[in-house]
Amino acid sequence: MSLYHLSAHSLLVLLCLCYSCSPIRTISNELDAEASTNKYQTYNFYDVKVKTPHPEHVSKQRVSLLKDAVQREIEAIGLKKSEDPDLWINIGILVEDKVQTRETDIRDAPVYIGQRNYHWESQEVVVGRYQEGTVTIDLIDAKTNEMVGQSVASGVIVENDEKLQKRIDQGMAQVFDDLWASRKP
Repeated sequence: MSLYHLSAHSLLVLLCLCYSCSPIRTISNELDAEASTNKYQTYNFYDVKVKTPHPEHVSKQRVSLLKDAVQREIEAIGLKKSEDPDLWINIGILVEDKVQTRETDIRDAPVYIGQRNYHWESQEVVVGRYQEGTVTIDLIDAKTNEMVGQSVASGVIVENDEKLQKRIDQGMAQVFDDLWASRKP
């Protein structure tokens, strides 16, 4: 195999790994056919709704990071913020506690010491705890009060605000690239 084929193969593997390790997953994107036209020129936000077992972990500053990222993406496609908008944006945030586990295998079994009633079973062992956040962005036509688009994305919440900012920016760019692909100039 030539050096060219090896490096092309390595590049392909690296790109696949980078894409598969994205910290944000877009779960769903739906956009009404009429919403992809230039029908909307202005937007504004409804109040952000947050549902979490630990409200102290979702500060106003962190919600503001998300709202700012959404605002940058919406304005990048040409919409302007207005008190009397064509399009309302509703943001819902759900934060859940998650447990990371692994299953034990025979290598984890204790050494057999000659007992007749010896028994071993595979078990789930907790190896970590983390929080996962899910963001739902609803786009609502102000005139008809009907939802014209929705996007749902989720990812692990990090404690470091700088890393969180990067994840939010990357995630919202991904969400809006998928959702409004036909609308970008």
